[in-house]
Amino acid sequence: MAHEISITTNGTAEAFFALKPAWHGLGTVLDHAPTSAEAITAAHLDWNVSKVPLQTDEGAEVPNYFATVRRDTGACLGVVTDKYSIVQNRDAFGFLDSLLQDGLIRYESAGALRGGRTVWLLARMPSVDTIAAGDDTLRYILFSTSHDGSGAIHAIPTSTRVVCANTLRIATARDIGFRHTGNVKAKLDFARQYLSQFDEKFTLFRDNARLLAERKLTPEGSREYIAKLFPEVTDDGRAKSIRERRVESVRQAFRADRQQLPSIKGTWWAMFNAVTESVDHDARGTRGGDVRTKRENKMLSTLDGQGAEFKAKAFDLALSMSS
Repeated sequence: MAHEISITTNGTAEAFFALKPAWHGLGTVLDHAPTSAEAITAAHLDWNVSKVPLQTDEGAEVPNYFATVRRDTGACLGVVTDKYSIVQNRDAFGFLDSLLQDGLIRYESAGALRGGRTVWLLARMPSVDTIAAGDDTLRYILFSTSHDGSGAIHAIPTSTRVVCANTLRIATARDIGFRHTGNVKAKLDFARQYLSQFDEKFTLFRDNARLLAERKLTPEGSREYIAKLFPEVTDDGRAKSIRERRVESVRQAFRADRQQLPSIKGTWWAMFNAVTESVDHDARGTRGGDVRTKRENKMLSTLDGQGAEFKAKAFDLALSMSS
């Protein structure tokens, strides 16, 4: 199942989305951004995970190894060591709730993937940043955790550009990723302190984005920028064709209506957004499979480290060259 949204035996999709449905059309769609109490119910995430000692077929216990089991379904999600600490779904929501004590945080989406092996929450902060007239960004925190021992706990700042609906990692902050071992509560406390500073980092990103929106891009600057992001490939072959395709993708995005708003047309901000749109919609890894598979691969490419690092590089380079 390409989307990997967890589907229960009765056909319920364990996910919710605020205001508009996701591309796969699954999950509960609410007409507002809910509180955590509403979100965990709408996403059907109000279940717990336990560690159960592993045994051989003969009934002998396997030392220091446990199965992580969903208590509502009895499904085995993974195998972990005795050092592994579970972060329950409700604890994940509580973690994000604690970031804003005034209760203004709201949730845009939450859900479970692959039967509950991974759970994510996307929370919206109250600020709206105007980069230029008609071009706004929203402030989000993405929290994800795994229940199968396969992944770390992540808390990631993201910003969604409302005009073209692109989602990107904020270039000025590092991802937080820590393992489910050791003193997880202390690690969460540290992450909470780190995340509490994200408003300042969002503000810095907004201010830098405004600078890009004020700076006009010359044809020479455009060519040099693209050449630095996508170095020339001298040898004919697949690498050269991929480079040409990516460059053309950026140029098409730069000419598209989304970058033709009077307030940003012909600016470094429009060029940077063309690059991020190209990354988000790049066809890498989307060959084969049905439409949902291709879209899912694009979504995963947007969120993975390589795509985020490239966009961070593009943002920093635009700031440097435009100044």
